[in-house]
Amino acid sequence: MRLFGHPLHPMLVHFPIALWAAGSLADALTLGGIEGARSIAWLAIGGGGAVALVTMTAGLLDYAELDDELLPVAQRHMALMGLAWLLYAVAFVWRSHGLAPGTGSILGPALCGFAGFVALIAGAWQGGQLVYRFGAGVAR
Repeated sequence: MRLFGHPLHPMLVHFPIALWAAGSLADALTLGGIEGARSIAWLAIGGGGAVALVTMTAGLLDYAELDDELLPVAQRHMALMGLAWLLYAVAFVWRSHGLAPGTGSILGPALCGFAGFVALIAGAWQGGQLVYRFGAGVAR
């Protein structure tokens, strides 16, 4: 999927990565005693999940155009990013009270988010391999 001749997926990936990383950092700050970071984590993780849905849709459209030899790397990328989305979604719902951040313990949701961050980094590495090592989506 392209916008003005440029692939859309690489343009969008920075937003969920940045939001989820900010959410995990805010969780670490909350666990460190900075209570004001709790609502920032909730917003960042929820926003990252929402933007990731659009990003994943663009990625699926790009997947359909990949050469067959790149499919194993792309499938690892998709599996890891899907796992990251799932872990962050669980962390978001776990910490929510309706449509607002909850007031319960943050430890469980934060640990779930930290696991999501590990999956996010591993999945982003695989995505980087697709582009920078194999040239997926690069105009030749």
